[in-house]
Amino acid sequence: MALLEAQDLTLAYDAVSIVDELSLQLPTGEVTIIVGANGCGKSTLLRGLSRLLKPAGGKVLLNGEDIHTRPAREVAKMLGLLPQTPTAPDGITVRELIGRGRYPHQGWFKRFSSEDEAAVARAMAVTGTTDLAERPIDELSGGQRQRVWIAMALAQETELLLLDEPTTYLDVAHQLEVLDVISELNRTRGTTVVIVLHDLNLAARYADHLVALKEGKIVAAGHPAAVVTEEMVKNVFGMPCRVIPDPVAGTPLVLPIGRHRVLRAESVLAAKGIHRTTNPDARLDAGPVPSEVPAAAPGTAGPEAGGVADAATDSVAEATAGTAAATAEADSPAPAAQDVPERAEEISEMLAFATHVVAVQGIGENFKRITLAGADLAHFGAGDSPLDLRIKLMIQPAAESGVPAAGLPAEFASLRPGAWLSRAEATGWYRRWLALPAESRGAMRTYTVRALRPAGHRDNRGTEAEIDIDFVLHLRTENGKLAGGPATVWAARAKAGDELLLLGPNAGLCGPDYGGIEFRPGSAKRILLAGDETAAPAICSILESLPAGITGHALIEVPDTGDIQGSSTRSGVSVQWLPRGSHPHGELLAAAVRDVVAIPAAGAVMPGADPEDVDVDSQILWETATASTQPFYAWLAGEAEMIKGMRRYLVREAGMDRKQVAFMGYWRRGRSEN
Repeated sequence: MALLEAQDLTLAYDAVSIVDELSLQLPTGEVTIIVGANGCGKSTLLRGLSRLLKPAGGKVLLNGEDIHTRPAREVAKMLGLLPQTPTAPDGITVRELIGRGRYPHQGWFKRFSSEDEAAVARAMAVTGTTDLAERPIDELSGGQRQRVWIAMALAQETELLLLDEPTTYLDVAHQLEVLDVISELNRTRGTTVVIVLHDLNLAARYADHLVALKEGKIVAAGHPAAVVTEEMVKNVFGMPCRVIPDPVAGTPLVLPIGRHRVLRAESVLAAKGIHRTTNPDARLDAGPVPSEVPAAAPGTAGPEAGGVADAATDSVAEATAGTAAATAEADSPAPAAQDVPERAEEISEMLAFATHVVAVQGIGENFKRITLAGADLAHFGAGDSPLDLRIKLMIQPAAESGVPAAGLPAEFASLRPGAWLSRAEATGWYRRWLALPAESRGAMRTYTVRALRPAGHRDNRGTEAEIDIDFVLHLRTENGKLAGGPATVWAARAKAGDELLLLGPNAGLCGPDYGGIEFRPGSAKRILLAGDETAAPAICSILESLPAGITGHALIEVPDTGDIQGSSTRSGVSVQWLPRGSHPHGELLAAAVRDVVAIPAAGAVMPGADPEDVDVDSQILWETATASTQPFYAWLAGEAEMIKGMRRYLVREAGMDRKQVAFMGYWRRGRSEN
């Protein structure tokens, strides 16, 4: 059997990459179907696999050899292709066109043999085109013409068959008929088939192996039952949906949810007292929203040094969590819908995720990486890459000697995936937490996700999804005990098996525009990333997501040379680590920023006015912009006084438009986080 695979394949048109460093091995003897939104690179990938488009990078291997080094006729004997929009010569008949599929098998004198005649007859029989044999192609309908093109590809009788949208122009009955023919061909001859298809439900029904593409990258691949999930459909197609078993085939069946939809069946039934759940009282577990709770006061200190933090007060965090519920409320047909319980993942952008520690790793003199896993994390995420995604860690109070540690906070049970709650309850989680006694509610700290790996990833320790969080250990010893911020102390003591609740984005409702992500370079092709050790995890995560073609500088100041970490990027951004040593905090970073963003020559730009002053001892310095259309974008994060100084330089002296820069100063030296 012929084996076709792509290794680090990059495909481009006019220097614009469409498929980017993609690796794929097609299972021999199986039907592989490629799905994805319009413009994601499906047809381009098929052209690359079939030798029609030369790679800009990487290679395509046919039986272990580069397909572009093999003679065209030799390749055509093993690989057949039906492109998306084939064209036929004027006046050619159906039989003549199908016969052209035998070209690779004919000798120098191009004589049509009895074997060729038999192959053409078989192809016409299985595609229902025998009665059309003598008719000109020009006289056929779109559906008839498509069946003829498929017949030509089948007449080639290759071990590999690549089909780009073979059901185009066909009615529903003929779509099924064509896919049945292809499936039968696979079963009887063992032909390896690759199909690009738009219909996700047909793809799930007919594929042995399903590949989902987004922006030229593989998002998911495997058996349709594992690939077609509500999360994948939302991520790849941007479409909320439900996935149920196909009542005919048992394969996944996608039911789209439109923008202007009525209440879902669960809500209608629940309003009548009918609950389709094994626990009809599950909606009561969260308890009512307290009628009187203390007002959420703005934080008086920056978040604990260890990740890019929330610029808003804690009360704004509550509002963020309720955005989806508030939006749905506006579309609700009746006020009573606010009291109808629904699944948390259907109405709340922020969910609570129960996790446990699976690995603890020292990655520098002052850094520790904690890897968390849990079944709940199947619902976690906001797009393909975490970038500078912020999450909340719920640090439980330290247990006294001899007393078991507290479990996961029960107050967030209704926000976990699968739990039931009303829309009103979805927006009240922060008030409920704040109303708890201070000594028992623990601490809420903001950190950045360093890496997110879905379930089944080759680097995971187990079968569940995993996330990495990098902690900066700003610790001291007092009376023989570790002292510092609650999250830092927790990380220093963490061991495998420890439980941790985190609050983060609901993958089913959140995309790259989620409010917990601030890196928004827009169309900029040159960028600056600058930050201290607390911003290092976010900068490294951003670097790993940048595509080829982006240039610029990444500047990271860390306490010591032992804190320099490996960082990778496909972009042209240069990375410079700046060990602080005995220098004041931020001095090296500020100097490096001045070097890469020099003051323009006189008259080149209009110097900016002094930006308004921010008292970083009483408030957080947090200025971010929406996606810019400028060619340059800067992202700066870390200690507030340091960021304030660089803000003054970039805006006042370098004349930079503040719409091009994100300034995030979220912690203060000398300020306790307790």
